[in-house]
Amino acid sequence: MITPAATATALTTGQAAARLAEFTVVDVRSPGEFSGGHLPGAHNVPLERLDEAADTLAAAAARGPLLLVCASGNRSAKGCARLAARNVAAATLDGGTSAWAAAG
Repeated sequence: MITPAATATALTTGQAAARLAEFTVVDVRSPGEFSGGHLPGAHNVPLERLDEAADTLAAAAARGPLLLVCASGNRSAKGCARLAARNVAAATLDGGTSAWAAAG
């Protein structure tokens, strides 16, 4: 179970891949980065628009766990912290989409 915390739960690519079907995947990169490739089923909500989407993301989190991703894990960790401040739990992908691509 993922709970809101000051420090986001970071999942390895293996952990995320094994549970991918459980997650609503939210890619916090820019639309340009997102169009260059993303995790299967990911929704693009750029970090600067995360607060606007907080209610929608809270509703998604009520249905199942959220996984935030970005290129390296830095922006997604910031996004997790912003959501945690609203009592919305989310995990981050350790190493981001770069690690995902490297893992094959």
